[in-house]
Amino acid sequence: MSSAPAVALASWYLLDRDNRVIDVSPDWDAAAQAGQGGGNAFRDGVIGRPLGRFLAGDTTRMFIESALQAVRLTQQPRLLNYRCDAPALSRQMQMRLQPLPDGWVRVEHMLVQARPRATALRFETCSAVLLPSPGTPPWLRCSICLWVCTPQGYWEPPEHVHAARPLQVDYVVCPRCQAEMTPPG
Repeated sequence: MSSAPAVALASWYLLDRDNRVIDVSPDWDAAAQAGQGGGNAFRDGVIGRPLGRFLAGDTTRMFIESALQAVRLTQQPRLLNYRCDAPALSRQMQMRLQPLPDGWVRVEHMLVQARPRATALRFETCSAVLLPSPGTPPWLRCSICLWVCTPQGYWEPPEHVHAARPLQVDYVVCPRCQAEMTPPG
């Protein structure tokens, strides 16, 4: 149950066997506009593009590709819990990966809970053009749970991080989320 105002979120997209986006839900453009997405965030900028183009960080890309491959191999749906925060809103989400014929997968996103954040927090993805100062270790942010690893190596929830300006991060999958994804045995 959500305790915050409704937030526009696109509800699904369809991937072919090569993880190319084939179709998106009818609410896609409204969600992109509400999120102030650029031209490539809208339906016409997404259809036909590889999913990996929209994922930040090699670890994140490998994590999602592994989950998609597992769904295709087992032909069993899979649920992944994750966070998808806005600067002033904490959102708990669930992604459902549904296998379809011919190696296609329908990826559905459901809002589980939304809460206002006490303080707004903004993150920017580090790039080769805009790196932290020389000698400064990068901040890391988990693409799944959104916890942040400080330059000292401590993983903390985003609610514990305070920054006066946008924090530059590299996206990864934290050890805790990697462990949850790994099958027992």
